[in-house]
Amino acid sequence: MKRLLALAAVIGMTTAAAAQTTEIVIYTGGAPTGEGSTYHNGMGQAVEEQLKTLAKPFGYEVRRVPSAGAVANANACANETNNICFGIGQGGLQYDAVTSGNTQIVRNDLPGECAMAFTAEARLPNWKSVMDNARRVTFVVPEGSGSEAFIRKLFAAEPSLQGIEPTFEYASGQEAIFKAVRGKRGAVGVFYAYPNPTDGMVNAASDDGMTVMGILSPAVAKGSQDFYLNRKAPYDLSWFGLGETKTVPAMCSKALLFSGDPSKLQDTWAQGDYQEFIDKLKALPPEAFIPQGGSLSKLMLEVEKLSEEYGVNEMVTDLNKQVSERF
Repeated sequence: MKRLLALAAVIGMTTAAAAQTTEIVIYTGGAPTGEGSTYHNGMGQAVEEQLKTLAKPFGYEVRRVPSAGAVANANACANETNNICFGIGQGGLQYDAVTSGNTQIVRNDLPGECAMAFTAEARLPNWKSVMDNARRVTFVVPEGSGSEAFIRKLFAAEPSLQGIEPTFEYASGQEAIFKAVRGKRGAVGVFYAYPNPTDGMVNAASDDGMTVMGILSPAVAKGSQDFYLNRKAPYDLSWFGLGETKTVPAMCSKALLFSGDPSKLQDTWAQGDYQEFIDKLKALPPEAFIPQGGSLSKLMLEVEKLSEEYGVNEMVTDLNKQVSERF
């Protein structure tokens, strides 16, 4: 009998240990390290702060995971069977993982993110010139990212791009992306995320001497209620009046928060916890997804003050104002 009780105790401890191995993971962006990604270091940090507070009574570890971006994040949560999974995504896109029901959208009102591009190609001074020379342009993006999905959506929607397939070169991480953009004639890096004008990808591209431009697609905006024009998307922010704040008109959308399907977790206790976290995240105010305290919070509040929201007609006007330079 004692042996049976001892064996039962061991099995019980083993089961408890197995249950405790479940973590809360938040897929963000900026693979492999998260460097330069506002998904990872901005909204991802805010989501982590909220989940650490919610998860403390349950004993879960919470960690952010650098990733290829929005599409990869949705897929990661769809395929997760061990960990409680959340991911940050881009508004206005269609995600197969969401359509299939394997991933759900928990929030669609995270801070707005904007579509911007950067290039070392002197013949591409603005987005109009990129569209006019689309057959010659190579878009440098992480594979499976929201940036890639957005460019595909744009080419499918814009009348002037009908019949043209976008050319991609895949690179992951700021250093690799910059190398690819500088190493190929007509290469354009694409960035769709919350603008970080002091330590983000487009800020670094500007510091590196590249041309930064806003991406504008009236056809995409007309076909979706998710997009709007921000005429002051910042890529270089002046603090305390020192220097000049640099902005570009860019199309933007609110960011999303994904989760997986709790019923797919192997641990039935974790299933219930997962659903509780989802319900509590849905109940939080939108400002809860700006990091609390510190320089990053101050930065995001400054960026929000600059934000403006206009409709598709203004986007057409801004695009038509751009002077095209052709090869």
